[in-house]
Amino acid sequence: MFKLLLWIIFLLLVVFFVVFNVEPKVTVHLLPGVALENIPLALVIILSFVLGLLFGISFSLVQMLKRSLRKSPQDEPKQDKPDISTP
Repeated sequence: MFKLLLWIIFLLLVVFFVVFNVEPKVTVHLLPGVALENIPLALVIILSFVLGLLFGISFSLVQMLKRSLRKSPQDEPKQDKPDISTP
Protein backbone atom coordinates (compact mmCIF):
# COMPACT_ATOMS: atom_id res chain seq x y z
CA MET A 1 0.00 0.00 0.00
CA PHE A 2 2.89 2.32 0.83
CA LYS A 3 4.51 1.72 -2.57
CA LEU A 4 1.25 2.53 -4.33
CA LEU A 5 1.00 5.81 -2.43
CA LEU A 6 4.58 6.69 -3.39
CA TRP A 7 3.86 5.94 -7.07
CA ILE A 8 0.74 8.12 -7.00
CA ILE A 9 2.72 11.00 -5.47
CA PHE A 10 5.46 10.53 -8.05
CA LEU A 11 2.96 10.54 -10.92
CA LEU A 12 1.30 13.68 -9.56
CA LEU A 13 4.69 15.41 -9.44
CA VAL A 14 5.35 14.41 -13.05
CA VAL A 15 1.92 15.68 -14.10
CA PHE A 16 2.53 19.01 -12.36
CA PHE A 17 5.92 19.22 -14.06
CA VAL A 18 4.30 18.76 -17.45
CA VAL A 19 1.43 21.15 -16.73
CA PHE A 20 3.63 23.98 -15.48
CA ASN A 21 6.34 23.55 -18.13
CA VAL A 22 4.25 23.96 -21.25
CA GLU A 23 6.04 27.08 -22.46
CA PRO A 24 8.98 25.55 -24.36
CA LYS A 25 7.21 24.24 -27.46
CA VAL A 26 8.97 22.12 -30.06
CA THR A 27 8.23 20.69 -33.48
CA VAL A 28 8.57 16.92 -33.74
CA HIS A 29 9.41 15.60 -37.22
CA LEU A 30 8.14 12.01 -37.40
CA LEU A 31 8.64 11.32 -41.11
CA PRO A 32 9.70 13.50 -44.02
CA GLY A 33 6.74 15.79 -44.54
CA VAL A 34 5.01 14.76 -41.30
CA ALA A 35 5.55 17.05 -38.34
CA LEU A 36 3.76 17.76 -35.08
CA GLU A 37 4.03 21.43 -34.15
CA ASN A 38 3.80 23.19 -30.79
CA ILE A 39 4.24 20.09 -28.64
CA PRO A 40 5.42 20.80 -25.05
CA LEU A 41 9.03 19.73 -24.59
CA ALA A 42 8.27 18.02 -21.26
CA LEU A 43 5.65 15.87 -22.97
CA VAL A 44 8.13 14.85 -25.67
CA ILE A 45 10.71 13.89 -23.04
CA ILE A 46 8.23 11.84 -21.00
CA LEU A 47 6.81 10.06 -24.06
CA SER A 48 10.32 9.26 -25.28
CA PHE A 49 11.17 7.79 -21.89
CA VAL A 50 8.00 5.68 -21.77
CA LEU A 51 8.49 4.38 -25.33
CA GLY A 52 12.11 3.50 -24.58
CA LEU A 53 11.03 1.73 -21.41
CA LEU A 54 8.41 -0.31 -23.28
CA PHE A 55 10.91 -1.22 -26.00
CA GLY A 56 13.48 -2.32 -23.43
CA ILE A 57 10.96 -4.41 -21.50
CA SER A 58 9.70 -6.12 -24.65
CA PHE A 59 13.27 -6.90 -25.76
CA SER A 60 14.08 -8.31 -22.32
CA LEU A 61 10.95 -10.46 -22.31
CA VAL A 62 11.85 -11.95 -25.69
CA GLN A 63 15.34 -12.78 -24.44
CA MET A 64 13.99 -14.36 -21.24
CA LEU A 65 11.48 -16.45 -23.21
CA LYS A 66 14.21 -17.67 -25.56
CA ARG A 67 16.39 -18.61 -22.61
CA SER A 68 13.59 -20.45 -20.82
CA LEU A 69 12.54 -22.37 -23.94
CA ARG A 70 16.07 -23.49 -24.68
CA LYS A 71 16.76 -26.53 -22.54
CA SER A 72 20.26 -27.39 -21.60
CA PRO A 73 21.36 -30.99 -21.01
CA GLN A 74 22.03 -30.20 -17.36
CA ASP A 75 18.39 -29.31 -16.74
CA GLU A 76 17.02 -32.63 -18.00
CA PRO A 77 16.65 -35.34 -15.37
CA LYS A 78 19.00 -38.25 -15.79
CA GLN A 79 17.28 -41.46 -16.72
CA ASP A 80 18.59 -44.76 -15.47
CA LYS A 81 19.50 -46.89 -18.43
CA PRO A 82 19.43 -50.64 -17.99
CA ASP A 83 22.87 -52.10 -17.69
CA ILE A 84 23.22 -54.39 -20.69
CA SER A 85 26.57 -56.02 -20.60
CA THR A 86 27.74 -58.54 -23.12
CA PRO A 87 29.51 -61.68 -21.88
